[in-house]
Amino acid sequence: MEMGFFEELERKMWEAAKNRDSSAFSAVVDDNAVMVCGGYRCSGADYARIIGEFDCAEYKITGFEVVSEGENSAQVHYIIETKAALPENSDLAGKFHITTTWEKHAGEWKAVFNMDSRIM
Repeated sequence: MEMGFFEELERKMWEAAKNRDSSAFSAVVDDNAVMVCGGYRCSGADYARIIGEFDCAEYKITGFEVVSEGENSAQVHYIIETKAALPENSDLAGKFHITTTWEKHAGEWKAVFNMDSRIM
């Protein structure tokens, strides 16, 4: 695979979050994925249920890299800068390191692990 393929998967995940679209989110994130975001851990299914409340008005991905890649898995890392629409959600805004593990099962790529770390 080329880097653009995995970057596009990440953009699909972020577009789903931005649009608060749980179906689109679930299309790229496995229900059993481990999601570690803002110090909180949940499953992909849990995250899909709360995505309707997510506040991501804008995002920008930079420094995208494929850290490791095999036939059926890949690990990516990048920096994302997000902006929240509402002031009360300012904790969701900022710059973060993001890492995601993608796995291919039955011909379909899904995120199975995702973690963020705020850049101070």
